Amino acid sequence: MIDANEVLKTMCEKYQAAVSANDSIAYAKLFAADAIRIPPGSEPEHGPEEISKNEQKDYDVAKWSVKITPIDALQIGDQWVYGIAHGDVSTVAHGDGATKSFKTTKTWLFHRQASGEWLIKRQMWNLK
Repeated sequence: MIDANEVLKTMCEKYQAAVSANDSIAYAKLFAADAIRIPPGSEPEHGPEEISKNEQKDYDVAKWSVKITPIDALQIGDQWVYGIAHGDVSTVAHGDGATKSFKTTKTWLFHRQASGEWLIKRQMWNLK
């Protein structure tokens, strides 16, 4: 039996660890081969390689730290979970040490792979 809340909680922990480590390779491993990520105000990014490349651009500019808190999870079927999470994000620019903080709401569609691992198929978020 699937526990949608546990799937979301586990992904939040993995996501938080990858981003806070500024590890674009670990970040890419959270996404399915045919994943689509849509950053606010940007074009969709397709697949882990493109997603990782664009994530690394952020890490090249600043040190990122994030706390991701589950808000809601909904089981859609045996292989699908929809999740919503709150993010508290802070960055410290490499160049001048300038800091920024902001909040996000993440929306994810997770798919269970043949291996049993849950990966992100779709990700969108907003900035608050």
